[in-house]
Amino acid sequence: MTHFKSGWSDYLNPEKDKQYFKALDYYLISKNNLNSQIIGIEPFLNGVVSVIYSCVKQNIDNILVYPNPVEKFLEKYKKIYFKEIFILFPDPWHKKKHHKRRLVQLPFLKNIVKRLDKNGKLYFATDNQDYFESVQDCLDSKDLKKIPIVHKKIDVKHLGQTKYFLRAKKLGNKVNFLVIVKS
Repeated sequence: MTHFKSGWSDYLNPEKDKQYFKALDYYLISKNNLNSQIIGIEPFLNGVVSVIYSCVKQNIDNILVYPNPVEKFLEKYKKIYFKEIFILFPDPWHKKKHHKRRLVQLPFLKNIVKRLDKNGKLYFATDNQDYFESVQDCLDSKDLKKIPIVHKKIDVKHLGQTKYFLRAKKLGNKVNFLVIVKS
């Protein structure tokens, strides 16, 4: 079993349709965790190029970019455990018939929570109330009750103001933040 060394922080941002401006989000996380190694999951070439360009331009050297969907990363690196995971503003798939495409569903949540170190944290943010409630329902399911976790809403200031946070505020959308701590 492989665990990241003390002092490392891992950042998974598995949004699938918001690749163009994610470099700013990676930059903010990197800037707030200069002594940590950040893993950014980016399945789209434009997003990978944008992150790399921003890193070179800003002289950032603590971000590793994995150029595939998060599911492939988790399958390939089964023995990696995380101190922190950030899932910020994933695609909410608004239409009910598309809800099955949402990233954060019970099977994914079970898998990702198991991959947290003891006292590891998963941060989730969305401005879609239905998506937020569905994640809370997953957390209350019997399947996740078997895993020792605590979940609570957190203050907005904790995660910083990413591009999609600012966009949600500009549109007047309420932003919901949640932290899941594996005990």
